[in-house]
Amino acid sequence: MKDPKTTLRYLGFRTLPSGARCLDFSLGDSEAVLRKITVEAPKDLFSGPERVSLQECAGICYETLKCRVIGALVTVPSVISLTSSDVSQHRKHGKSSGRAATRLSSADYR
Repeated sequence: MKDPKTTLRYLGFRTLPSGARCLDFSLGDSEAVLRKITVEAPKDLFSGPERVSLQECAGICYETLKCRVIGALVTVPSVISLTSSDVSQHRKHGKSSGRAATRLSSADYR
């Protein structure tokens, strides 16, 4: 018997008055049963030297949910809190920032 297919999709985020972010996802199965799951990311994760960017946070939340939800045999809560250990575990290191990876010198323009 084939395992049922599970689909996880990012829907968007909301900013709470406290500065925390809620990232919403839909979880569906092969029977097309959709369920909304919210990941609450505390405002502390968005400040300091190891801060998380909003774009990065969506990916971290997605990976965290995949680990907690896909194939889980227990009931999945509708709200999950993101922790700093989730960030450490699911953050993709080594990616360059939005800047060019190499700098061109004036000699490169000749």
